Amino acid sequence: MKQAPMRFKGFEWRHNPREISLECEKNTGELNFPYNGSSLSETGRKCLVIRGKGELFGEDCLEQLDSLVELFRDSGEGLLTLPGMKPFYAVFENISVTGSPKPDVLGYSFVFRESPKNPKATGLTHCVTSGENLWDISYRFDVPIDRLVELNPQIKRPDVVEDGSVIRLC
Repeated sequence: MKQAPMRFKGFEWRHNPREISLECEKNTGELNFPYNGSSLSETGRKCLVIRGKGELFGEDCLEQLDSLVELFRDSGEGLLTLPGMKPFYAVFENISVTGSPKPDVLGYSFVFRESPKNPKATGLTHCVTSGENLWDISYRFDVPIDRLVELNPQIKRPDVVEDGSVIRLC
């Protein structure tokens, strides 16, 4: 089974990272009662932290790294798509070169942090930005994909939407 590629803000990894880990934590607090034990309370979850390691392959592996560094420098949140997971908004927190350089192979590691914001539809339309497709827009604005396809018959392929296209949301 071939997994979908990892994507962030229009950048698509040619090869998915070899390792991806998700750190999920909740905020908890313990309240101690004199002579009566204690009580544990949950006060919400923390943002996911996504860490990974992989290799960039090919004669252009340095150019691929440059693209990742530019993506890192372009601050702000973006839609992160991981293999086998629903896309979510995140911030690119860290990129590092790892291991010994080899011809046409460059090791790297990364960290993303989930954004606490979850933008919802604020208008009737959305202007497509770099790398978005109808599935990304469906998730972002909580509009079923079937509804977006129905509302936007000009879009022939839900996975390919031109930058600047105006998408009806309702």
